[in-house]
Amino acid sequence: MLNIDEPSDRQPNWPFLRLGFRPFFLLGTLFSIVAMGLWGSFFLGQMSFTPHGNPLWWHGHEMIYGFVMAIVAGFILTASQTWTGQPSIKGKALGLLVLLWLIPRVLLIQRQWFPFELVAAIDLLFAPSVAWILGKQVIVVKQWRNFAFIPIFLLLSIANALSYYGVLTRDLALVTQAFHGASILMVTIVALIGGRVVPFFTDRATTWQRVESLAWLEKLTFISLILLFAANIIGNALAIQIMAMIAGTTLLFRWSRWGVQSTLRVPLLWSLHLSYLFIPVGLLLMATGLNFSAGLHAMTVGGLGGMILAMMARVSLGHTGRNLVPPKTMVLGFGLILIAATSRVLAALLPQQFSLWLAIAILSWILAFASFFICYMPILVKPRIDGRPG
Repeated sequence: MLNIDEPSDRQPNWPFLRLGFRPFFLLGTLFSIVAMGLWGSFFLGQMSFTPHGNPLWWHGHEMIYGFVMAIVAGFILTASQTWTGQPSIKGKALGLLVLLWLIPRVLLIQRQWFPFELVAAIDLLFAPSVAWILGKQVIVVKQWRNFAFIPIFLLLSIANALSYYGVLTRDLALVTQAFHGASILMVTIVALIGGRVVPFFTDRATTWQRVESLAWLEKLTFISLILLFAANIIGNALAIQIMAMIAGTTLLFRWSRWGVQSTLRVPLLWSLHLSYLFIPVGLLLMATGLNFSAGLHAMTVGGLGGMILAMMARVSLGHTGRNLVPPKTMVLGFGLILIAATSRVLAALLPQQFSLWLAIAILSWILAFASFFICYMPILVKPRIDGRPG
């Protein structure tokens, strides 16, 4: 691997822009707190809210393309430097990329501020930009294993375009299919990354010894999720159930081989394992065909939200030269995100108590990510404590 440490005089003066995880983790977290607060206040009848599209569209769109996209981009643009040995985006270029993500987040909040079509045009540039940056790194070293992320980002951009077009044409079915498909693509990214890091981290931090991954299982995981994405875009209910059953069973078997029994005393590990478990559980709930919302929110709140929180907590420590021991407040945050996921599933399964469980889910989410923001903001805006770049 190439040496990617640069002289200190070539590092951006502002540590906040030295690697992608810093601005995207911090701003993505802050955005999720604000977005969930706005959504909860509106949905529970505490305030009026007039975003572009409508509040329901805005909530679905911004949690996927605002919050999750920011964190995934921050992780990928940081990890790609380790994967490829090629320097990643930083400094002014990173600042411009952050602005490309941030501007649509601000403008979508109020429909009177800016024309919808122009906001859409700006927003649709972000995912291809990340794919382009990653592609340049991967292609230089011919590291085709990581090339799979590039078409996924492009498919996310297509799904995003469909969601905007659905609003413009008032095609609710198309909007729904686009959001569901995008959620599956985000789950695919997390599943691929999780399959690499969760067993590796568990092996490094416990007495459990990693078992060799099964090639057929890894391929089936990816293929079943991509086919589930296609089924959601098409809107075929039977295909969705079949592929959700295959993907859920595959991911559950895959997770069972990662040594969860050895992680109960290590918060940075059990938080990853238990959050990841919500993905196959959500897929299997979706496969029943009885309550799609319960399955979807198990995957998005528990699987995506939980994995994001746990990964940010670990990556932020490791890439700033700190010991891999999270603050105690952050451990509470890990528990709160699991409560949020469970409560949101119960809200879907128990409609007579919907408002109660939804309020618990929203409050737990906000507190969980506020824990990260409070604990990690000082870390993310300061240089590494070991003096190395990044």
